[in-house]
Formats: sequence, C-alpha cells, structure tokens
Amino acid sequence: MNSPIGIALSDWDLNSEIESDLADNIQAAFESMELKSLIYKGSLRLQNLDYAIRQVANQPQELMAHVKRFYLAMLCRSESKVQGALIDLMIVLRYKGAPLLIRLINEAEVILGSSLCDQLKNIAQNKSANGILLLDVSCSVLINGRSLPATYKKKDSAK
Repeated sequence: MNSPIGIALSDWDLNSEIESDLADNIQAAFESMELKSLIYKGSLRLQNLDYAIRQVANQPQELMAHVKRFYLAMLCRSESKVQGALIDLMIVLRYKGAPLLIRLINEAEVILGSSLCDQLKNIAQNKSANGILLLDVSCSVLINGRSLPATYKKKDSAK
C-alpha cells in the first residue's frame, strides 16, 4: 500500500482497521491536505467533500476552497450541496466575481436544472442579497454557521 496512511501504519498489525471506513476518512484527510488541483480524481469523493465543507467553514474568505467545494459537490452529484456551494460563493464574492459565478452556475445546470440556475443568475446579476433568502439555504455553511451580517439571515415571523 503506497498511500500516506498505509506507509504510516505499515509497521502495525492493523489489517482489519486499514480496510475500514475510518481508514478511508483518514486517507481522505491526507488527500484533502495534498490536493493542489480543483478537480478531484480519487475514489473518496464524499469524504473529501466533507473536508472541503469544513475548510470553507474554517476559512470563508478562501476562494480556492469554495471552488474546490463546488467541483467536489458536482462530482458527488448532490443538488443541495452544489446549491449550498454556489450560495456561499455568492456571499463571499459579494457579486464582484460575476463571470466566475455565472460560469459555475452554467456548469451546475445539469444538476440544478434551468429554473434554479436562472434564479441564481438573476440574483448574481441584479446584486440582490435578499434574493438569496428566497432559496433553500440549508446547505449553506456561511448562513447556517451564523457568520454573516443580519441582512443575510431569515427573520423569524412575528408571533
């Protein structure tokens, strides 16, 4: 085994543990730390997507982390996670990176559908932050992490 975890554990008698899901998570952590490209080519997509989401939560201003997260979500074909990645990217870019955002939205059309992508494009082009709140923000790390100004948070209805 030539992987970093295999090398680290080669002297130990842990064959059953090396073949477990825990070993996959550790391997994904190594891969995530070493990943230099935007496109992931390994077999641990879901685990690496989880690490990318944590990286975005930890460093929300890191543009590369957002783009890697988007492409991993696309690779996993998760509609909600692709939408969450685009929403968080919109928030971080503050509508300054419209060409990048529009390109990513166009790429996501195969997963999100044309209706939702048109809605995302309108929000990006009209620079309407309140339009984000009309979307499903359940997979947005930045909104659900409460790291944004109050203008991005949904207000509780009056009782």
